Amino acid sequence: MKNKEHTRQVRDTVVKKFKAGFGYKKISQALNIPRSTVQAIILKWKEYQTTANLPRPGRPSKLSAHTRRRLIRDAAKRPMITLDELNVSTITVHRKLHEMGFLGPAAAHKPKITMRNAKRRLEWCKARRHWTLEQFSCYRPPSAPSCALDTILG
Repeated sequence: MKNKEHTRQVRDTVVKKFKAGFGYKKISQALNIPRSTVQAIILKWKEYQTTANLPRPGRPSKLSAHTRRRLIRDAAKRPMITLDELNVSTITVHRKLHEMGFLGPAAAHKPKITMRNAKRRLEWCKARRHWTLEQFSCYRPPSAPSCALDTILG
């Protein structure tokens, strides 16, 4: 994977040395760049007769490598982070996280209902199965404040 582009000056120097009769290995050693890079520069020059950067296929990525790494780090550290907190377009963030395997937030762990609690819930429901909507609207659990209808009806 390519890390950086060499300057136009370096690419021109590679071509000049190649025209002067130097081989890939000697050019590589003289300029302290990899032999494969020298070869790629010369092959490009032979094919297009230029050392300028040519247009690339596809759209350039909106996220730099640094931003992408930070995104992974933040998403792994805080799974419930919102897309707005990451300071990048939500669509871009969603797409990149999906590509990296973060398919969604971790589900909240809900405790299982115990048999005792299940029986108590069933009893509560059976005792109120014939209630009307008005009765339910005025129902208040023991810890809740009183219903407005209670104060109106007295």
